[in-house]
Amino acid sequence: MTPLTRIALRRLTSTDRKLLDAGPVARSGRWLRAGGARLLAAALAWPHVVELAAGLHRSAVPATPSTVVWRSGPAMLRRYGGPNSAGAGAGAGAGAGAGAGAGAGDYPLSPDLPVLIVHSLVTRPWVLDLALGRSLVAALRDAGREVYLLDWGVPGPAEAGRGLDAYAETLMEAERAVRERTGRSKIHVVGYCLGGTLALNAHAALGDSGLASLTVIAPSVDAEVPGGMSGVLRSPRLPPVLALDHRGLVPAPIVRESFHWLQPVAIRAARQTWRRRRKPTWRAVAGPLSRWVWEQTPIPGALLFDLVDNARGGNSGDRHLLGRPARFDALNVPIMLAVAATDHIVPPEASLALLDRLRRPARVKRCPGGHVAMLTGATLHRELLDFLDRPAP
Repeated sequence: MTPLTRIALRRLTSTDRKLLDAGPVARSGRWLRAGGARLLAAALAWPHVVELAAGLHRSAVPATPSTVVWRSGPAMLRRYGGPNSAGAGAGAGAGAGAGAGAGAGDYPLSPDLPVLIVHSLVTRPWVLDLALGRSLVAALRDAGREVYLLDWGVPGPAEAGRGLDAYAETLMEAERAVRERTGRSKIHVVGYCLGGTLALNAHAALGDSGLASLTVIAPSVDAEVPGGMSGVLRSPRLPPVLALDHRGLVPAPIVRESFHWLQPVAIRAARQTWRRRRKPTWRAVAGPLSRWVWEQTPIPGALLFDLVDNARGGNSGDRHLLGRPARFDALNVPIMLAVAATDHIVPPEASLALLDRLRRPARVKRCPGGHVAMLTGATLHRELLDFLDRPAP
């Protein structure tokens, strides 16, 4: 039995099991499904032709200098230079192979507690450092904070069996690495999207003694709220196995187009892109954003199945990580929750459900814009900096 078969047989319909357990037929079936998945993604991706013609996919990403200081498989920990640091390290959008060395890491440790940003488990992390003047990473760094970013990297076939438990273990290891490097017993953790969901559940299950505070930006808490990505994952018409390729991964094109399925305004968006293509101020943000949308990463099959299980399980009972129940009322650190007014990926109500499950009041910030736009706006940056200075509610 192949690794892909072992992954997929965990929780599938009888038809899926027969398809995957059919020996040589299964191998051809996997190639056929992978080809069909890519064909479907290509058919849905035609609006990107306009972006490609406008050259947006070649847009430079104004990455804040960073140095890779720790690795675990494809995951890496990036440390960002202070506001006056000189030299260029590996950028957030490039230089994934850089190691620790001169440049961004050669500055004195901040007297403040370090901040670890946990990016979403899917997509590339430089959406957190998207454009000059619109970078969450740079806003924290320029305020004098010592900033680390957990970059999950690009999974390959070896990561096909990595589910939420494995991601939780990596998060705990990264937090320990930051504490050991800085000599601090506590750190601030800021999680975005699935990174926030993971941080919430991991610390609810494993304890929060190493945290000074926890900030979650657009986490998915209530899986039964209509709409959003949870609505896609809940759909019985979308068997997870059909999204996998022969490596046991969800191909990057499928990941990219799944976000477009949530907001099918492709024709209007393509028309607006072509009209504005020569406007420098528009391209300064739209260019890096288009490149980020285009350059997606694959998803491990086991992670997809865990996300589907959580979405289809709704709110019945506690979620578990590493064999322990994740009880939000066990969290006893200052918490900030940020939501976006027009978030179509994680509806605000799906995040705000957290408030009723905590043992202590949380600080809440409702930001204008959508799932990505709120990351680039000053509203979130100001609120987060104020919270880190005064985390107690």
